[in-house]
Amino acid sequence: MTRWVARLYPFLIALIPVLNYAARNPAQFRFQGLALMIGAALVGCGLVYALAALLTRGRAPAALPPFVALLATVAFFAYPQLGVRISATPGDPPHALLVPITLAVFAAVVWWVWRREALLEGMGKFFTLMGALLVGWSTVQIGIAWLEGRRTIARSELASELARPIGGPTQPREPRRDIYVIVLDEYANSAVLRERFGYDNGPFEDSLRALGFHVPRLVRSNYLHTLLSVPSMLNSAHLDRLQQELGASKHPALPNYLVEHNRVARYLEKRGYHHVFFPSQWWQSTSGSSVADTEFRPWSGFNFMRSMAAGELERTIRGASILRYFDRTHRWEADHVRRILRGLAALPRDPDPTFAFAHILKPHDPFVFDSECATLRRGRETDKVGPYLEQLECVNQLLLATVRAILRASDVPPIIILQGDHGSKLLGATGYSHVDKVPPAAARERLGAFGAYFLPGGGAAAFGDTVTVVNVLGDVLRHYFGADLPRAGDEHYLSTVERPYEFRRVDAPWLAVVDSGDLNLRAGR
Repeated sequence: MTRWVARLYPFLIALIPVLNYAARNPAQFRFQGLALMIGAALVGCGLVYALAALLTRGRAPAALPPFVALLATVAFFAYPQLGVRISATPGDPPHALLVPITLAVFAAVVWWVWRREALLEGMGKFFTLMGALLVGWSTVQIGIAWLEGRRTIARSELASELARPIGGPTQPREPRRDIYVIVLDEYANSAVLRERFGYDNGPFEDSLRALGFHVPRLVRSNYLHTLLSVPSMLNSAHLDRLQQELGASKHPALPNYLVEHNRVARYLEKRGYHHVFFPSQWWQSTSGSSVADTEFRPWSGFNFMRSMAAGELERTIRGASILRYFDRTHRWEADHVRRILRGLAALPRDPDPTFAFAHILKPHDPFVFDSECATLRRGRETDKVGPYLEQLECVNQLLLATVRAILRASDVPPIIILQGDHGSKLLGATGYSHVDKVPPAAARERLGAFGAYFLPGGGAAAFGDTVTVVNVLGDVLRHYFGADLPRAGDEHYLSTVERPYEFRRVDAPWLAVVDSGDLNLRAGR
């Protein structure tokens, strides 16, 4: 191995955390995000390497600068772990103590190897070989997973079936109303909020009713996961056939594809609707669209710290590295929510009939808002009740302001869908080792999704007083567009996070079962 090759190892080691995440989480990152992380890792490592080479030029072996760059890479990821171990508040460790300790250890190791050129050369060869193997293996895994996702989509009978156009009149009934679909992640319905949190969401629902919204007595999701709930809603179809097509796989490529290439949007586009997509900040399947007519851009320009909150890969690297101590507030995530809602409120100015879809990752954690919508600082989120309720109260205020603005600015009363993808997660319904172990109380909490609908022209009659998410947009197409689309069943399908496509079908009577453990939870025992 030539000497210059044996000195590339810090660059290889710096890539391992990025590529390892991408290899273990296929289809849960965007390739531009992966490219950004790879570029940032190489540039950061290169700067340390160049500085070390400049400072040691002529005074130390040529093999020392790459070793210094390696130490810097290790410290970049090890510093937060050290903070967790020595501090009772890992989100805010004693940097005045931790930084000198880290620098002292760093200096001691560099001093010890300074004149050990043979050792440095040997370590260079070992780390280069090890790094090349790990980087190469992760790269191969990423490629295999990408190809697997493409093949799964191409072979899927469900995807082929949902690609067929929905039948219906080519000229929709007048007036052609704008349609707003706002998916609110982890927004539980009133029954769940009362049962699990002791919280009354009635004032917010009454405010919506005063505006003309239909708030059904009971709304439930058909699936425990956003991965399944959102594509089932956008295609107005059940996804239980994924059990036969995907089995024990966790690969999300197919449901992600069904979100982007959904048949409800295609139906509306063919009838003259302008499809506007409002991306979520970091959930991969709704983080962008290549098929929408317009994709809303909440920001212009580039900001590195903002980009570190823009995807699951980026957020993972930020949280596992020293970057977690920079930009200590949730300002980018809070600002994203506000900008998305302002963008939705501005849409009535578009003269063409519009189908707008937005996935807002709230009131889902992280908890970025207090009850007055002030932006919170980052911290450990051990309390899952108080912060959730405060964030929910803020979301309620923002939603009311948004729908009021839309209604004021709309010449023709629009259709507005406010829809939780599923309920909350205090009882951890998705975390059980096997789907048969999920108890009714946990499933009832997770399936209990919020729903409120502005449906002018008698649309509330099509929805009724009991709604499941899979039929929400189908009811819209049937009532307002005369779509030839059979109504999906109201079945509920449980699955775990480790095996999302292995389903257990349950019905409403089973969900209503109250066991002794549930009674103890309610009593606070």
